[in-house]
Amino acid sequence: MVGVVYLSTIKDIAQAAGVSVSTASRALNNNPRISLKTRQRVKEIADQLGYLPNYNAQNLTRGESNMVGLVFPVTSDTAPANPFHIDLMRGISVALKPLHYEMVVAIAPTAAELLESVQSMVNQSKVHNFLVFYTVENDPVTNYLRQHQLNFVVIGHPTAHHPDRYVDNDNVAAGKEATAHLLDNHPVSHPAFLQSTDDWVYEHSRRLGYEACLEERGLPAYTWRYQDAGASVLDFLAAHPEVDSLVCADDLLLVRINDQLQSTGFPVVCFNNSRLVGMLLRDNERIDMQPRKLGQAAVNLLFDPVADHEIVDFTIYD
Repeated sequence: MVGVVYLSTIKDIAQAAGVSVSTASRALNNNPRISLKTRQRVKEIADQLGYLPNYNAQNLTRGESNMVGLVFPVTSDTAPANPFHIDLMRGISVALKPLHYEMVVAIAPTAAELLESVQSMVNQSKVHNFLVFYTVENDPVTNYLRQHQLNFVVIGHPTAHHPDRYVDNDNVAAGKEATAHLLDNHPVSHPAFLQSTDDWVYEHSRRLGYEACLEERGLPAYTWRYQDAGASVLDFLAAHPEVDSLVCADDLLLVRINDQLQSTGFPVVCFNNSRLVGMLLRDNERIDMQPRKLGQAAVNLLFDPVADHEIVDFTIYD
């Protein structure tokens, strides 16, 4: 004999609880108009009957899917995966699971293609909730999300002209503490700051903290910007022989120039405590910006109708 699995419906729940279907539905969705006692009784009966709500169908009745769009910065097809983004996604996944939402990713080599991908999510897949993994001025994607009044949170500090909802670290404080940690724990006095030519908001903020620390101690500041075809970090160091230590803006940059830095033997402090950097640079000091917590905080903020930002702590590892 073939076994049959019986799936209970919302009507079954309502009948067993002695309430209307609409009341049962509201109780299962924690509607405050339904008394706490009724909500608890309906949920207990739903558990007993093995009721499995169709969250996707519920969302579609509101004209949206149960998906959150993750928007990456413009990324070339040959660019290596950013470990910070991977850890962000891990945190986001953990936070979305109890909400019964899934992730869908928008990543493209040009701003125009990235915008097209986001527009397709909205128009074809009915995605109305987004987490944007970057902040830049005059960004076509966030401009589109604002214009269409879609729900989104940026990861990073928002630009001056658009006070978007955001989660971030205090990158100025992180840059300052990282530099102080380097100076206080090594016999060095002339650290240089290494960053990309993109001057991302987080790089700019960390550099401001680095410069503030040096200014307080009466020390000079030095900045080198990475370019694929430009002068190497060794050329920069040769031109500044007084430099004796390094503050690197993020782990991906450090991996790119690690072979060059090995020959210097300089103490290095790096932001992001990714597994990749931990394997390659065990002796280097790392500032953990806690991307998994950032991802979880971003999801919580995305579905919070009141809060407009959250700052996640960073930690320093020796």
